[in-house]
This record gives sequence, structure tokens and C-alpha cells, in this order.
Amino acid sequence: MLFFAPGLCAQNQIPVISNVILDTDIPNSSATLHYNLSDGENDPLEVSIQFSTNGGKTYTTLSGANVSGDVGFPVAAGNRTAVCTGLSFVAPGKYAFRVIADDKQPFDIQALVNEVDSNRIKNDLLFVEGIRHRTTGLAHLNATRDSLQNLYKALGLYFEKQTFSFSGSTGQNLIGSLPGTASAEKVVVADAHYDTVNNAPGADDNGSGTVGVMEIARLLSRYPSKKTQRYIGFDLEESGLVGSLNYVASGIPAGEQIEGVFNFEMIGYWSEEPNSQTLPAGFSLLFPVQALQVSDNQYRGDFITNVGNANSQSLIQLFANSAQQYVPALKVISLAVPGNGQQVPDLRRSDHAPFWDSNRKALMLTDGANFRNECYHTPGDSAAEKLNFTFMSNVVKATLAAMAQLTEVQHADWAATSFELTVGTDEPDPCSFKLLQDSGLALLVEGCAAGEVSLEFYDMKGALLLQKNLELSNAAPIQLSTALLPAGIYAMKIRHNGGIYTQKVVIR
Repeated sequence: MLFFAPGLCAQNQIPVISNVILDTDIPNSSATLHYNLSDGENDPLEVSIQFSTNGGKTYTTLSGANVSGDVGFPVAAGNRTAVCTGLSFVAPGKYAFRVIADDKQPFDIQALVNEVDSNRIKNDLLFVEGIRHRTTGLAHLNATRDSLQNLYKALGLYFEKQTFSFSGSTGQNLIGSLPGTASAEKVVVADAHYDTVNNAPGADDNGSGTVGVMEIARLLSRYPSKKTQRYIGFDLEESGLVGSLNYVASGIPAGEQIEGVFNFEMIGYWSEEPNSQTLPAGFSLLFPVQALQVSDNQYRGDFITNVGNANSQSLIQLFANSAQQYVPALKVISLAVPGNGQQVPDLRRSDHAPFWDSNRKALMLTDGANFRNECYHTPGDSAAEKLNFTFMSNVVKATLAAMAQLTEVQHADWAATSFELTVGTDEPDPCSFKLLQDSGLALLVEGCAAGEVSLEFYDMKGALLLQKNLELSNAAPIQLSTALLPAGIYAMKIRHNGGIYTQKVVIR
């Protein structure tokens, strides 16, 4: 008889970083980070400190003489401190520090996949659904843009907006990135276009793809990865791939390597009715095996099509394998189009095509558009009773598994804190502060005149919840009342004469 200790087979917990407190000494080009580490199994942790001079767009790992204290391996759980010296502060500018704690355990991709929530996806889609067009649906187009931007910022991603002119309007590609910890120049993209044609609410086309990207960003970006994670909402796809063409032409920094693109182009329509799936002209000549699969299944539209070009064979296989291993209920038909797909123009009708044409690996994951969904590009493209959220969630799950592998996700936690200099470093900054959390929440401020310091608390969606001016008369700690804030994680922003400091605070 075998006996198992309770929890012996439980999943190893990921370490947690909390209460990151930043104390800067700008004249001496140094900073001190205080932070708390916890780990369910008390594994020894590898801790690294990274520094950004551009607000978190890129990071440099501090090492050697530039960092001391509780860094490297092994670091035990508890209250920890790291001292960073020899930093380059150039004003005006926004700076950020990132703490990464890795217990070096294998990452459980199946557990991550299981967190995909079909109800959350449905709720997102019910909001996104509606005409999102530059002339006939501008208000809802802007509301969708705001929703994507707020999500990326709430997740702590570095947000960028690429704008471009088109037909008298301004297009916006919305980009959220989590820089990689080891190979940040290697980038893995999940994308979808969020615009619609001028008369359709676009639940499937392409609200389904948009909320799929949102769900992956929400789940995967909680964890650091060796390669950069990037989430993009493309604009003006319906006007001729305008957004993705602009991104490929001028939005990819020099030296950056796109390792793979997962482009969602309608992932919500599913049917097990015979003859619910048709095929493009000439399909059976180029893809006889796949055409036979569809015909043997009585032309049921119950699969996701995994479309890559000749250069994307490894990406095609990665997605197919991920579906088979982690989401066996998802039926996948994979296509490798010759060249860049010029022989099958129907398989170039989305934002993956500009990546193909620039010799970058990309997939289009699609339910087939007008070859399956009879409401394509019509007012009938709505979510109610027409889209299958189990199918949609399964596509998201397989893509999430593939992205986790390709980005080399780590069994680790990350936390960032930032501050902004608004005066030159040659001007003395007499004001300094330290956040104290031993008993309640208190702020120790030195060298600041009364009325020169204000305090703001924001929730993780960026909404301002609490604001107050601090009257400073001496160096004694000032007790901060947070009774109006429930327990949770907040961004605390301190403004004073020399700059703006932002850091994550946990209120219990």
C-alpha cells in the first residue's frame, strides 16, 4: 500500500514579490529597493534587478559593482533589500526598476491553460460587440481602444500607440509589451484587428479575436519570460490591412527579431451541422489531404484553421502540437501555403500577410470567415446564440500554450516601480521620502516644504481612487489613512518638487 503526504503532488507555487519600495538618491546616482519575497515551498530564489531609462520599454540587468544586497542566487523569502549604484539619471525622463524572482521550477503550462475563462471572454465580447468603424461607429471604436489601452496599462505592460493617417482619419495600433528577461530582442506577438466594416457589430469579425488577445495578455503577462511578450490591437484591417502594414513598415525597432506571430482572425463561429463549411476555390488542388479531412467530416465547421506559409512551418507545428497536448478537444486543420500565399489570396486576408511578406513567421488562426459564418460582414454578426464560447476558449487555450513555450515563460514573479524626473539632475533635489509599512502605512519625508508633496492611489486599471496633499512640518513619519481602500494592490504616486515617484503597494 502506498501512502501520500498531503500536498505531495500539488503544483509548485510561483514565488510572489510584494510591497516594492523605492528610495532614490539622485545626486549620488543610486537607489535602494525594499521588497518582500514569499514562496509556498520556501525554495531558494534567484533574484535579479533590472533598470530602465525609458520608463520600462527596455531594461538592463544590473550586475557586478552596480548592485548589492539580496540579489543573485540563492535568496530566501522574507523582507529584502537591494542597493543599486552607478545609475544613469538624465532629466527629464521616466525611469523604472524591475525585480524578478525565479525559483527555477518547471512551469505548469496545463495549469495556465486551465485558467482561460469562457465567461470572462464572453463578458469582454459583449462589451466589444458593436460597430467599430471610423465613420459609422467612431464612439464605440474609441471605447474599444480605451478598453485595450486600460487593460495593457493595468497589467503593467509598456504601452505604445502607433498612429497613422488614412482617408481623413487617424488609425491607432495599440501595443502592450512585457520585455523579456534574457533575450528581450526576440519578440512573440499575439494580435487581432479591433475595427469592423461600416455596418456590422463585428462579434466574430473580429471581436472574437480581440477578446482572445485580451485573455492571453491577462494570463500570460503575470509571469516573466525570457523573450518579449507583445500584444497588439491592429486598426483598419478592414480597409486593406492598413494597421499591420504600417506596423511592419515602421513599428518594429531595428535589431528586434519577431520570433512568431499568432494572428486571430475570427475564432468564434463553430458548427457541427453537415455542410456548414465551404472551401475556397482551388483549395482541394493545393491541400488535398486537408480537403479530404473536411469532406470525410461531412463539411462540418467544427475546427480551427491553422494557416502558415512556407517560412512558418515550425510555428504551424508548434500550434498543432500545443492543441493536441493541452487542448485535445480542439480540432485543428493545419495549412502550409506555398510561398507567401499568392496562389490562395483568401488565405492572405488578414494581418498575418504583411509579416509573411517581410519574411517573418506568422499564423492566421481562423474559423473560416465567409466560408463558414453566414453573417460575415453583415448586421447579423452578433454574439447572441451565434458564437460558441467553448470553441473560442479552446482556440485561446492552444494559442496560450504555444506562446508560453515560444516566449520561454518562467516559474517566476515580477514587479516594477517607476519614477519620473521633472527637473535636471544638476539642480539639487532636497526632497526625499521612504514608505514605511511595518505598522499600517506611513510616509517619512525629509527636506520638503509644507504643501509640496501630494499623494495619489490608483487601482490597477488606472483609476484615481484617493488623493491628498501632505502638510509637512517635521521629519516624523506621517500616518496615511487608507481606510477608504479595500485590501488589494494599488499604484501609489508621490508628487513633489523634484519629480513623480510611482510604486506598487499592497494593502492588507
